[in-house]
Amino acid sequence: MKKLLSIAAISALLTTAANADFLRVEGAVGAWQTSPTGTIAYNNNPSFDIADTAGLEDSTNMYAWVYLKHPVPIVPNVRLEYVNPTFDGKIASIDWDGNTYASVSNTLSMTQYDAVLYYNILDNLFWMTVDLGLDVKFIDGNYKISADALNSSAAVDQDFSMVMPLAYARGRVQIPVTNIGIEVLARGMSYSDNTVVDAEIKIDYTMDFIPVVQPGVELGYRYQQVKLDGGSLGLDANFDTTFSGIYGGIMVRF
Repeated sequence: MKKLLSIAAISALLTTAANADFLRVEGAVGAWQTSPTGTIAYNNNPSFDIADTAGLEDSTNMYAWVYLKHPVPIVPNVRLEYVNPTFDGKIASIDWDGNTYASVSNTLSMTQYDAVLYYNILDNLFWMTVDLGLDVKFIDGNYKISADALNSSAAVDQDFSMVMPLAYARGRVQIPVTNIGIEVLARGMSYSDNTVVDAEIKIDYTMDFIPVVQPGVELGYRYQQVKLDGGSLGLDANFDTTFSGIYGGIMVRF
């Protein structure tokens, strides 16, 4: 009887080990329908609205993310992200640093790269997952004004960049007896009048008819606030902008 119990226990352990989520890779690529709001100011000059004054319009922007989850307890898991909010607008005139530019075409871009190191606090316990960690966000931005006035093809070409660590949290609920998941993700930090907030909520559906590679789809809403103080970053301009809108993409899980 003891031998039978021992064999049963060993078999159970081996079965559990064989089915454990030792390594998981998941990623997605999609489009974010983004609306820009907020203001830009050159040094201490009056700020102007990026939608009403600069005429920047809604745009569709690409995003991508991938994460690697592994079984080593003390080593954090990794999530990488990319998104490129870029907006164009045309207006009759705009003021910048004391100059008035006419027949203006202007562009604002804030390319972002995120490297997230996180730990699973809850790992699919009662269909719930909770991750906490650190997101290092790199923003590579540019604001450009091209105008017919002053004989200048690029009257303003303001590059800016920053690296900012953000607190990171992710919560997920897998609806029982379905392939549907609901997820909330938030990260943010504020210092020296610089603030970055990046939050989203989504629903996804994973197809499990393929045993190794599982495709899926996701649909969600994303909100970003990027507030940059030019004085603290060595820039000539201050940015207080928000980007928000729905997104959708194709997922794959290994």
